[in-house]
Amino acid sequence: VKMQKSLIAVIADRYRQQDFDALTSKDDLKPADIRRICFDLGIALIISVLFQKVIFVAMVFLLRGFVSAGLDTGSTLFTVLNYTFSNISTYLPKILAFGAVYLKYRPLRRLDTQYENKSYYPLIFIPAMFAFAMWGSNITTCINYILQLLFGVGEIENVMDAIAPSSFSSGIVTLIFTAFVAPVFEEMIYRHLLLRSLKPIGDTPAIILSALIFGLAHGNFDQFAYAFLSGVIFGLMAVRYDSIIPGMVLHLINNFFVTVITYQKQLTGIGGLWDGLVNAAAALGNIIVNISYFAAPFVAVLLAFCGAARLTAVSGENKHRKLLAIFSPVFIIALVVMLLQFN
Repeated sequence: VKMQKSLIAVIADRYRQQDFDALTSKDDLKPADIRRICFDLGIALIISVLFQKVIFVAMVFLLRGFVSAGLDTGSTLFTVLNYTFSNISTYLPKILAFGAVYLKYRPLRRLDTQYENKSYYPLIFIPAMFAFAMWGSNITTCINYILQLLFGVGEIENVMDAIAPSSFSSGIVTLIFTAFVAPVFEEMIYRHLLLRSLKPIGDTPAIILSALIFGLAHGNFDQFAYAFLSGVIFGLMAVRYDSIIPGMVLHLINNFFVTVITYQKQLTGIGGLWDGLVNAAAALGNIIVNISYFAAPFVAVLLAFCGAARLTAVSGENKHRKLLAIFSPVFIIALVVMLLQFN
């Protein structure tokens, strides 16, 4: 009993936080504060995964009820309901879970570093996003090749092909939800609620961890590397400009071009001005993709040396212990739980 009480006391001390009102700088944060933030985030991640499962099952039963009542699974209404229910089960648990962590650590926002930005930084961030996305796609292609080379099977399923719309009207619905709805909610969740909650641990670790969770939240190997590397750029923009709006706009542009290129056939066929606009957008998107493929190394060098990626380092006493404190056991378990959800 005495040993048990001693162990509980040690654990409690490891996670005992300081009074936020007494802190005047991020340097004043102790490893226990960092450890507690990551502990709370781990709990939030696990709760969001479980809550998402519950809502998903409820939405499936609700959708089946509509089908039993006579709703055609090939209709536009079914596609709208399917996307709506999917978005509710995906985003609502994270908004609630991350929102609770955000509110708890909101007082620490006054300690955030405010950066000065050069006028030419957007000229680097924009191609960087497309270049990093291309790197992610190429990494997935390489993994596919290695799996086939070693095992002869195990090709990673192309998610965009798996959810391809079957008609023009369904294509429009897919475009709206994928290119416009998803970026708004994802930036709000991952670069506002999540990233801002993590900023006390250091801007660079916060960007990397939020991007990692963003990649894992996609729930499949096909989009993980793509989402992770894109998330790094969106996070960098959110930190440097202290706003999610620039990243949200770039996210919208990226998803729009990806959706139009992938579903060009489904989005055309009615003729006239609309088909011309879609084909022009697809052609422009392909040009951007090709340029990004060759520009990627140069963009990385520019980011490294122009100052856009230069952030305030973790500092103060015990800075190495602060970095190690990020790897809270509960947080690591939560990341593993997310990985186990992969298709």
